[in-house]
Amino acid sequence: MLGRSRRSLRRDLGILGNFAFAYGDVAEGIYFTLGIVLLYAKSAATYAYFFATIAYVLTAICYAELSSSYHQAGGAFTFANKAFGRNIAFLAAWALLLDYVVTTAISTLAAVGYVRYFIPMPTGDLATITVIVIVALVALNIIGISESARFSYILVLFDIVGVALVVVVGFAFSYHPALNPVPHIGSAPTYPNFLYAVTIAMSSYLGIEVVSQSAGETKTPGKNIPRAVLLISVAVVASTIAISSLALGVIPVQDFVSNPAAIDYPVSFIASHLAYGWALGGLSAILGITVLLVAANAGLVGVSRLGYAMSQAEVLPKALGRLQKKFRTPYLSLIFFSSFAIAVIVAFSGSLDLLAEMYNFGALIAYMIVGLSLISLRNKDKTLVRPFRTPISIKLHRKKLGGVQEYEVPIFAVACFVADLIIWVLVVILHPLGREVGTAWMIFGLLLYYIYTRIQKKPGPTLAEFPGAPPSIPPNSA
Repeated sequence: MLGRSRRSLRRDLGILGNFAFAYGDVAEGIYFTLGIVLLYAKSAATYAYFFATIAYVLTAICYAELSSSYHQAGGAFTFANKAFGRNIAFLAAWALLLDYVVTTAISTLAAVGYVRYFIPMPTGDLATITVIVIVALVALNIIGISESARFSYILVLFDIVGVALVVVVGFAFSYHPALNPVPHIGSAPTYPNFLYAVTIAMSSYLGIEVVSQSAGETKTPGKNIPRAVLLISVAVVASTIAISSLALGVIPVQDFVSNPAAIDYPVSFIASHLAYGWALGGLSAILGITVLLVAANAGLVGVSRLGYAMSQAEVLPKALGRLQKKFRTPYLSLIFFSSFAIAVIVAFSGSLDLLAEMYNFGALIAYMIVGLSLISLRNKDKTLVRPFRTPISIKLHRKKLGGVQEYEVPIFAVACFVADLIIWVLVVILHPLGREVGTAWMIFGLLLYYIYTRIQKKPGPTLAEFPGAPPSIPPNSA
């Protein structure tokens, strides 16, 4: 027991590491969703991304406050455990695990798919290469998060510069604002198609949870996490809206219906139609490969740290919290959950469309719980020092014996819950595969949780009793 208490995750991440992990996991969405969003929303594609942006920004702000206040691995699991106890915490965490698995699978598959811009290959080879890449990323993450972060932010900086170049050249030399008709939502596109496009567009913004998953390994998290969230939000929203707007001024939307390349590698498909398209198309394919690999890497970071936190609270087997002796990374959690991502790739034969159907279901459940957790913790931990606070709150007063009880309701948290609930309901209605797989995953997880907690000799501790990772071993102690 003593040996375990003296081992912990290392705080190796600075603001660039936080930015790189989350930027990659959030910004990657445009590289595989754009073609599908244009297919359904047509000339209203930018509006679909705009509506998804609202939900993303509200959620990101809630994560900024909670992650900078509670510096532990676990993210939504940690927040919900402190706010509502481990039953609700498990619900949030298990839902997130599904999306981390899907993120790793779909991001790696889409990255390999962009290779098709240069080298045609059959779908069977895509799946095989994707599995090999996932195994390589697992090995990288076992070596250490600082090495993983260095790999990520080099690729992210390359992506930001490359996207800026494509957008500037595109708007300067190739953009025609009247190329596509003015959208008439309700007829072109129809309401069901537009709402479906909004749910896919929301996939472009999933991933901000990764910031909170790496909080236990972040230097001065009270400062670095809010700054990273702000930088991520500005960069991702700007690039997503810019690229979707550029697409509508470069290519007629009907071309996205008739050309499979528009789905396989949409950003490269657009860039190849710009001035200097021979160069920008290839550059965009390289950008797609790199940022999608960062996203897959971030998915592995998120799923392994969440598994680690859940094992520490004893809602998952303790073995998943075991750290590699030399690198002090949760290697068993990495191996275990990455195997699910590989199974998903194999089960769906590397089909990007089917994997996209499975996105959103779990993450949106967790995001709703995060919004409610912020409301609860503002009132439960009133004396907690909060380096960052979401703006605008309403003060409510309730008379009680012995005085008046004051309650604080952060408006952004309420809006976060409502916005994510609306999109989740749309996912349930419009994504049959996501609804079925997501429901089965949640039932399976709750059954496992019930059985596992009942066979324990005693109930597992809450995070209040186990407040995060234990202290590190001093350098000269042995």
